[in-house]
Amino acid sequence: MLQKKILLFVSLTISIICVRAQGVSFSYLIPKNGYLSAPVSPFSLRGIGIGNNAGLETGFSLYNIPGLSMDNLPFDSDKPLTGPHFSVLVPAEIFIKIPVSDLIVKLSGGGFTWWNITSRINEGNMDRAFRDFYSYQIINTNMSLDNKLGFGWLAGIDFDFPINRDVSINFGGHYLDGGVKTGLNGSYVALDQNDQVINESINLPDAEILLQGIELSIGVQF
Repeated sequence: MLQKKILLFVSLTISIICVRAQGVSFSYLIPKNGYLSAPVSPFSLRGIGIGNNAGLETGFSLYNIPGLSMDNLPFDSDKPLTGPHFSVLVPAEIFIKIPVSDLIVKLSGGGFTWWNITSRINEGNMDRAFRDFYSYQIINTNMSLDNKLGFGWLAGIDFDFPINRDVSINFGGHYLDGGVKTGLNGSYVALDQNDQVINESINLPDAEILLQGIELSIGVQF
C-alpha cells in the first residue's frame, strides 16, 4: 500500500510543480492475451514533468480496451475475460536523454496507476473458459467484478527527432506489467456430461485483471 501511495503522490506532484514539456500522441496498447486497444480523443498527453536531460515526468493516456486477461482463477485462459471498457493510465517515470547523432534517445522507467471505467466481463469467453475447465456441455455464468484502482511498473525507450528548438517527432514504446484485484463473484448454471443440471456459486476474491503488454506511441513533443 505504501508503494501505491508514493506513486500517486509523485504523479500528482510532478503535474502540479512544473510543466517541462508535453506531447500529444496516438498510443496503442497491445496487451498479453488481450485485444489491440485503440486510442481515444484526446488520445494521449505525456511528458509533463521536471528536468531537461534527466528528471521526472507523468501524463495520461485514455484507451478504449476491447479486452484484458485475468489471473488467479481456477484455470488459465489465452483469451480476454474482461471488456470492452475505457481505461485511463497515468505513469510516473524517471527518464534520461542521450543525444545520438541527429536524434535523442530517451530511456525511462517507473510505475503507473490505471482505472478501468465501467469494468465488465466478456461473458462469452468466460462461459467457454468455465465450460472447458469443468468439461460441461453448456454453461451460463452470471458474475460481477469490483471496480478498483490498479497499479504496475513500466519501462520504455523513445526516439525524438527534432524539427526545431521547440518541436520534435516522437516514436516510442513501453513494456507494462500491472494488475488490479477485482475479485470475481456470482454463480452459474451448467449441464454436465451426465445431463445433470449444476448450480454453483462463485467467490474468487483474489481474481485479478492483468495489464501486461506493450504500449506503442507516435506523437509530437513541444
